[in-house]
Amino acid sequence: MQRSILRTIKAHTRFIVTMHVNPDPDALGSALAMTIFLRSLGKEVSLVNDSAYPSWLRFMPQSKLCRAFSASLVKALKPEVLIVLDCGDIRRIGQVAQWAGRGVKIINIDHHVTNTRFGDQNLIDIKSSSTSEILYGFLKTARCRLTRDMAVALYLGILTDTGSFGFDSTSAHTHEVIAELLKFDLPVGELYRQVYETMPKNDLKPFLSLMNTLTLHHDEKIACLTITQSQAKKFSDDFDLKDKVFGFLRAVKGIEVIMILAEQQKKKTRLNFRSRGKVDVARFASQFNGGGHRNASGGFLDMPLKRARACVLKEIVKAL
Repeated sequence: MQRSILRTIKAHTRFIVTMHVNPDPDALGSALAMTIFLRSLGKEVSLVNDSAYPSWLRFMPQSKLCRAFSASLVKALKPEVLIVLDCGDIRRIGQVAQWAGRGVKIINIDHHVTNTRFGDQNLIDIKSSSTSEILYGFLKTARCRLTRDMAVALYLGILTDTGSFGFDSTSAHTHEVIAELLKFDLPVGELYRQVYETMPKNDLKPFLSLMNTLTLHHDEKIACLTITQSQAKKFSDDFDLKDKVFGFLRAVKGIEVIMILAEQQKKKTRLNFRSRGKVDVARFASQFNGGGHRNASGGFLDMPLKRARACVLKEIVKAL
């Protein structure tokens, strides 16, 4: 499939690269690396996301290449190929999906077990730690000469999607890829701090206050946190709230499933799950218009926050 995708790339000129809404470092990192690669081939390429990228990721090299979707872009850009990275379902690219279905070829590169294989060409490897790891292999096949910016982007994607190499998805091959990327003399300490140790001081008190609303269920094996729109507005754009919640609760012994429910609108709730391994949260996410991995997944429900909470808790308790 890698060579088939390469033939498609060589045969076309105009590209849009995208990834799931609210991208994390793996999504943005792999998308940036792909964009830089296409530009090195002389292609016309635009990196577009439904809402650009979170401001806390602006430290990533060439992050400004990523543009927010707009109606004017639809009129201005006439892509031949849409390359979707780190996204299990075409719906998760948001408004960027408007370019699909217009005679545009879709290349789907991902590692989620729930991927719907929506592309005309699908490079899916559920055993890979991250989409960045898959893309590294693709770029090697393409005989791409990596730049330092590409190495940083891919390194950050792998670092975060492996939980700093602590998740079961981390393999010997993962470390082999990292060893190759480290040959670019990456500032690993600084990159780690940029991802994990940059909580703004003004967010500390709201974070502690929010964590006090956490509830435990089913013999304290399930941790549940709900976030209203008004609560979310108390945090700065430079703070990745959900990631910090998951990081904090993963260190608590005895918790098997962590669920965060965030109010998107009055009748729409965003769901995010993490599991210690006993519960397949990807299966739950697929029930709730989403997907992901066995230990990390997400979805949404078209219902108010309180009702969504009761609905999801009922299903998770059944599994435990």
